[in-house]
Amino acid sequence: MTRLKVHITTLPFNKDNLAFLEKSFDVTINPLGRKIKNEEVYEQVNKADYVIAGTEKYDQELLSKLVNLKGISRVGIGIDNIDLDIAAKNNIKIFNTPEEPAKGVAELTLTFILNLLREISSHQHNLNQGNWERTLGKSLNEATISLIGGGRVAKNVSKFLLSAGVKKIKVFDILDLSTDPDWRHESISICGFEECLSNSDIVSLHVPMNKENKNMISKKELLVMGKNSYLINVSRGGLINEEDLYEALNSNLIKGAALDVFATEPYEGKLLECKNLIATPHVASSTEYVRDQMERRACENLINLLDE
Repeated sequence: MTRLKVHITTLPFNKDNLAFLEKSFDVTINPLGRKIKNEEVYEQVNKADYVIAGTEKYDQELLSKLVNLKGISRVGIGIDNIDLDIAAKNNIKIFNTPEEPAKGVAELTLTFILNLLREISSHQHNLNQGNWERTLGKSLNEATISLIGGGRVAKNVSKFLLSAGVKKIKVFDILDLSTDPDWRHESISICGFEECLSNSDIVSLHVPMNKENKNMISKKELLVMGKNSYLINVSRGGLINEEDLYEALNSNLIKGAALDVFATEPYEGKLLECKNLIATPHVASSTEYVRDQMERRACENLINLLDE
């Protein structure tokens, strides 16, 4: 019996998870040793029945040409890189791994929060310039922190914050959070979007990317945030108008920002020139444990199909 073919585009990939998948499928893997470019996807996956994918795009043009494709299993939460309407039309099943990375992403969010409030990167920069300058930061338990989005990652962030004694957490979501027990706490307020932006020390984005919330943070929202607030994005780069953020950081419209994601990746733009920006290369879920668990779940998503 001919076995179905799976191609893995996302790297690195744990050898134990690879061996686990090979028990059920014929498996090939991205030979480039780096992140696959969008224009390289077809050449690699055109003969595959299934793909274990990263963040490369599967748009209408590509999906219409992948006549053998039966499913895509994303290593990660977001599936905004896939045209879901066309996938459904072509009977291509879509999977992701929403549970596994949530705590890892929350950990990086907390790291950003502490870095910003205590101005660690700023102190590092000053020391590198030969300036022994000591400024006062803000304690975590006196900060007001707003979470935009009330899903898995935001819930993990709030648990970290509550355990650290944070007394003022605001959360906004387009869904009704009032009946969700995870958001019932005396230190948590469910607020409107603008209320979360205003009078907050930290505004942290935890929403998926879609057409409705593209550039949800632009000049208007940055003005509402004000000069003493910080912006964090560990979700998707397209949520922020990067040109407006660049201007806001350079003019001190807001105090600073921490970004793990960008509209185009790898990112080489002018935001990296801003001294009040912390930037990381999309590593929120990049711990050995989290990556291993995401890969295993992505494999299981496809293996489970064989039992249907």
